[in-house]
Amino acid sequence: MTPKPDLLFIAHRIPYPPDKGDKIRSYHMLRHLAERYRVTVACMIDDPADERHVPALNEMVHQVFYQVRPPLAMKVRALEALLTGRPCTLPCFYSRPLQRDIDAFLDGHPVQAVLCFCSSAADYVFRSRHWPALRQAVLLADLVDVDSEKWREYAATRRGLMAWLYRREARLLLPFEQRIVAEFDRTFLTSEEEKAVLARYGSMVKVEALANGVDLDYFSPEKVASSAPLPAARLIFSGAMDYWPNVEGAVWFAREVFPTVKKIFPDAVFCIAGRNPTEVVLELKKLPGVEVTGTVPDMRVHLADATLCVVPLMIARGIQNKVLEGMAMAKPVVATSGAATGIKAHVGEDLIVADGAAAMAEAVIKLLGDPERQRILGRNARAYVERAHSWAAHLQRLDEIIES
Repeated sequence: MTPKPDLLFIAHRIPYPPDKGDKIRSYHMLRHLAERYRVTVACMIDDPADERHVPALNEMVHQVFYQVRPPLAMKVRALEALLTGRPCTLPCFYSRPLQRDIDAFLDGHPVQAVLCFCSSAADYVFRSRHWPALRQAVLLADLVDVDSEKWREYAATRRGLMAWLYRREARLLLPFEQRIVAEFDRTFLTSEEEKAVLARYGSMVKVEALANGVDLDYFSPEKVASSAPLPAARLIFSGAMDYWPNVEGAVWFAREVFPTVKKIFPDAVFCIAGRNPTEVVLELKKLPGVEVTGTVPDMRVHLADATLCVVPLMIARGIQNKVLEGMAMAKPVVATSGAATGIKAHVGEDLIVADGAAAMAEAVIKLLGDPERQRILGRNARAYVERAHSWAAHLQRLDEIIES
């Protein structure tokens, strides 16, 4: 039996378990590649609790190199970066011991390909003692989103020191992203919209949009039974609740939109489901009808119990997994235009898009009062993701590029 060729997968954080945005994408990429290649993973672990998942990750791949860096140490690296001309992102996720592990592995393993997940992972390629010999391998980078643009958007919402820090990060990270595009054989982004952002700064000849998928077998309404009896008006917003855009969206919906909904549907419930809720999010539990779950063992249960999903993001990059997961569970989804970016569904038929508190409240109220439309939207939503968001169909592109 012919041995599988070696592939090096470098990630800015452990690609397991698939319990948050970027880790969902990196996990499915890794699982796909491990079927065809002997994959070695090198990653940082920025949540010490995630170290317990290394044995499970090892079962998926050939071997795993990793370094743990707690949040406080991340902040120290970011502060140190302010004394240099480098963006804070790179030193936060760069580890000399991990670089030594990568280079030692490359000493004895000519790899067919290297995939760097997120921009900071590419630093290990550029700083390797095997660079530029690594150009003989197929070099792939998945930026996911244009992070420099994200920092630029954050800066526009802040004042003073934080605005300056975010502008600095945007300004310094963009040239690094451009270097990746120039040096790597192919760079991926999650959507054509993200690609258009990067196109403002240079050639897109080696850049492709590679959309997110959704695990259609796992997120299936047939696999999870709804609780009984179900409330007639239960709204859910899911995601990591220590991530600023999610926090901002949860607070905005709870305070600016949900009270209007409650006037028409007094028994309505707004469930904020997701890990690590901040104090600001926990405070929302004091509002009538608002629930904050914290970490949940199975998000599908909460999606199954919901009347509809709301995705009230003010700032959103790429394709939102929470939108795809809600649609896969055959739930009507009401999202802001930013949260719906990259999703090519028919607005009004497969999902509802509404911007502003008044428009979103009106959309939610109309849906809650129309069970038949809920059913049709949910059915159309499931059909859309089956057509357009299969991981297997999207990830075949990786094989085509590596083998060519």
